Amino acid sequence: MDAKFADLIETKLFPKLGLNSSYIRVPAASMASYAWGYNKANQPVRVNPGVFDAEAYGVKSTAADLLRFVEANIQPQRLDPPIRRAVQDTHVGYFRIGEMVQGLGWEQYPYPIALDRLLAGNSATIIEQANSAMQLKPPQAPSQPTLFNKTGSTNGFGAYVAFVPARQIGVVMLANKNLPIPARIIATHAVLEQLSSRAAQ
Repeated sequence: MDAKFADLIETKLFPKLGLNSSYIRVPAASMASYAWGYNKANQPVRVNPGVFDAEAYGVKSTAADLLRFVEANIQPQRLDPPIRRAVQDTHVGYFRIGEMVQGLGWEQYPYPIALDRLLAGNSATIIEQANSAMQLKPPQAPSQPTLFNKTGSTNGFGAYVAFVPARQIGVVMLANKNLPIPARIIATHAVLEQLSSRAAQ
């Protein structure tokens, strides 16, 4: 597209998704709202520059904007056709590792899912070790109720997003500390269980 990545994300992609408080480069006018994270020594930190920082871990967002992003994933039909197709393409799975299906970013599980199985899919074994994966040929969009989820972490921040389009429910968790992933999963699973039971009533 003959432009810088950060420029394209901030001026093309974010506006089309309705994300008005998400940045790669936090503008001066928004710096007062830019939270400090806290590292293991409980010292205030922010995201450090690094190779491919903008592309890999550079987005700064609000809970409200991330909820808008979840809504866009739950109901992509509300989006303009090109961005709708892009969002729907992230729901396609390419590889299966045990019960988890890996798409372009999102990890997918059949829903409902037991807590122990969701914890296993987000465990250190999956994250840090080589795992046998089966390629899906052709790539597959979900054919049953599916939970989409993704964890994210930097030195001073932790995040977790999970949503179930078939139930029209989702959760965004943002913390200014890199909380253990199991704690994020346990809390989010409990909230989703409550939301799911209310949606079914």
